[in-house]
Amino acid sequence: MDKIGTILRKEWACFTGSEKGVFVVYAVLVCIWSFLPRYNAVNGSGLMSAIWWMSLSVIVSSSFANSVFVAERISGSMEILLTCGFSRNAVVLGKTAFVVLVSAGLGVLCSLLSLAWPVGSLQPFLVRSLLSGMLLYMGGAFMGAAAGAWMSIHFSSPRIMPFANLFLVVLVCSLYYGAAQFISLQEWVLFLLTVAAGSAFLWRAIKDFHGEKVIAPVDL
Repeated sequence: MDKIGTILRKEWACFTGSEKGVFVVYAVLVCIWSFLPRYNAVNGSGLMSAIWWMSLSVIVSSSFANSVFVAERISGSMEILLTCGFSRNAVVLGKTAFVVLVSAGLGVLCSLLSLAWPVGSLQPFLVRSLLSGMLLYMGGAFMGAAAGAWMSIHFSSPRIMPFANLFLVVLVCSLYYGAAQFISLQEWVLFLLTVAAGSAFLWRAIKDFHGEKVIAPVDL
């Protein structure tokens, strides 16, 4: 656990030390997305609101996964971590936990801003819709982080990861809403599906990372 905590602190220091432009991009993204779920919850269907939350989780988690997994392979610092006494489990779990926690933080901020927008009144159904969307966001963020960890081992180009994660979300959502046409399903079932998929990807990432003999730089 100490090693995982060290990885978390290291990634946080790298993130907070990023250029100011990075924070501007995330601020704009959160502000725009915070309006859309609130608008859709008031004027649209629950399906549309869920899609917006899941899409945001893909964008955010893929972005962070690219920086903490792929970027370290390019720079060669992944090898340094492994030669400094960090186990492969600690590296994968620590980095995945960082992606999930930071993505969750942005999601919570987005949700709070959604409550502040003057679009419709804060009726109980609206609050429930936002909380349900936030739950889906958390599940999507975990799935995106875990899938990103696995993809960083098998995909040579970092540009593929966001599109592959988006395809994964579309696939999971399609399976859920397709089944919902025939049987009654609550949205928490979709959350469980994303958690299950994320757990499978994380397990495969840990297993494949142990079997990786040489950590080679990826091709740009």
